[in-house]
Amino acid sequence: MILKPVTLLYIITVAVLVGAIVWEYYMQQWLAAQPNDGIDVIRTDLFVIWPLVLTLIALSLFRLIKGKK
Repeated sequence: MILKPVTLLYIITVAVLVGAIVWEYYMQQWLAAQPNDGIDVIRTDLFVIWPLVLTLIALSLFRLIKGKK
């Protein structure tokens, strides 16, 4: 079975979205275990994960809207 590029885009988008939610859940648990609830921790992972998720969602929505013409 050969997957079309659009189908791969949707699969990757869903996988990254689920991964980001799982990552955030475990990060919140880790932060809660830190002294002062992790106030002193700088979350640089947010500058990578959420822009990636937003970009993939935007691309998927663009392909859905453009494909309906």
